[in-house]
Amino acid sequence: MTQIYRYEVPVDDRWHAHDLSGRVLHVDCRKLDVVEFWALASSGPPGIRYFRVFGTGQTIPGHAVYHGTADYGLFVWHLFETNDPKDN
Repeated sequence: MTQIYRYEVPVDDRWHAHDLSGRVLHVDCRKLDVVEFWALASSGPPGIRYFRVFGTGQTIPGHAVYHGTADYGLFVWHLFETNDPKDN
């Protein structure tokens, strides 16, 4: 059986840990200061993964993995993942 879960990442220039096992399916925004994403739950064990929201024009670490873009009016947010949250 397959499940999909929703997660939130605040728009605050920090990396946030989420415990999940599957791939990110969709990114969206219903509030100005929070980006949401939906991820597939895989059959493997979950692990801690680190996500951060960047605004258009912000510097993004070269190792960060892009997952999607969400807009809220004039604001456009981009969700990225890293293995090392200490390396901004």
